Amino acid sequence: RVGLFLSMIMGAGLVAGCASSGADSGLATVQLQATQINLGQTGMAVLVAKGDSTSVDFTISGVPGGASEPLQLLSFIYPGSCASLAATPAYSMNQDTQVFPGQAGWGMSKTLPVSLATLQASAHAIVVRSSPADGNQNIFCGDIR
Repeated sequence: RVGLFLSMIMGAGLVAGCASSGADSGLATVQLQATQINLGQTGMAVLVAKGDSTSVDFTISGVPGGASEPLQLLSFIYPGSCASLAATPAYSMNQDTQVFPGQAGWGMSKTLPVSLATLQASAHAIVVRSSPADGNQNIFCGDIR
């Protein structure tokens, strides 16, 4: 099941690489940049328009050493950019914090109660954060374009 999940995410990423990432396409990919505490790791989020909501599928290569198991990560959408995040997030995607292991690292799927077009209409950034048990630190950030 996890292999199928990651295959679907990777397939979405390949499609996204071939598609435009404008608001009209209904699909956007966001490269997630590792923060100082997670250097060397890579990540990607694929956002798919679902009418008035947006699904977000994450794949990340790893997390800082010593993370608690089972791994739990928090994710947020902030107004602004990674270089200048707002003080508080616009959206929290933490109804479920479970992360699934796979061949390419870790994956998780979320749903946002806002359209992709609305997210793309102004500057927003995706933040992936460690759980409170692991220091509640930002480990990835990516600008939604």
